[in-house]
Amino acid sequence: MVTCNEADCITEVMDEYIRYFDRILVLDGSSDGTDRILRSYPQVKYLLKDSEILDRLPNHKFEDGARQFLLAKAQELFPVEGWFTLLHGDEIFHDDPNWVAAEATKARAEKVNWYCMNFFLHTSDRERDLAAIRSVQERVLWYHPGRIEIRQFRNKPGIHYDLAQRHDVLPRGIGWQIYKHFPIFKHYPYRSVEQVLGKKQQHIASGFSNSYKPFSDPESVFLERLAGYKVVRKYDGSFHEFELKSQGSLFRRWLRAHRY
Repeated sequence: MVTCNEADCITEVMDEYIRYFDRILVLDGSSDGTDRILRSYPQVKYLLKDSEILDRLPNHKFEDGARQFLLAKAQELFPVEGWFTLLHGDEIFHDDPNWVAAEATKARAEKVNWYCMNFFLHTSDRERDLAAIRSVQERVLWYHPGRIEIRQFRNKPGIHYDLAQRHDVLPRGIGWQIYKHFPIFKHYPYRSVEQVLGKKQQHIASGFSNSYKPFSDPESVFLERLAGYKVVRKYDGSFHEFELKSQGSLFRRWLRAHRY
């Protein structure tokens, strides 16, 4: 699990994760107390701060390859079997990752692509009392469908991340066999005006994430759609054609991912 300043939602996210996982390893880059909340969960078996490894990373910069420290620790602590699931502090599963891993095992797959539903604050949210809604899932209702991201891979000897690996969450040594269906997770990078503008300041200070760069004031946080997406929807309890039972052929699913 990778986290960075998710104190405003990490309890809700973790309460979802512990429904599925009893062994969670964390790499945390937070300065807002996210790590203190994480340490209160007995399911968190290992927590590493980014400051502890920066001098071992290329150019002293955090990239996807830093997950190697978690992968190596997990294979040291636990049997090399089953599956790894990649977790983030602002994501919540719509489909059951344990069921998905079991089905992928039956299919002899080595990795699973998941549909990412990116939630954001819509212009219609300006009139809502967002501060009074504690649950991020009840507060942030609008989303863009369709991005595909690896979130699970089979655990086996010899797999590893290159420390300089960037924009690639899959370790080296994983086979080509991919699970035929794309389950769904919900991504909440934009949760409140304060949180978004705080991330913008973090970007200015550290270059943490370009995705917050366009925001300049409270009004700019409310959008009609996120840049680069074609379709926006309000969540009504179902993701409709993206649900596992409605996905159709693998070819149609790949086309749908690019269509949206």
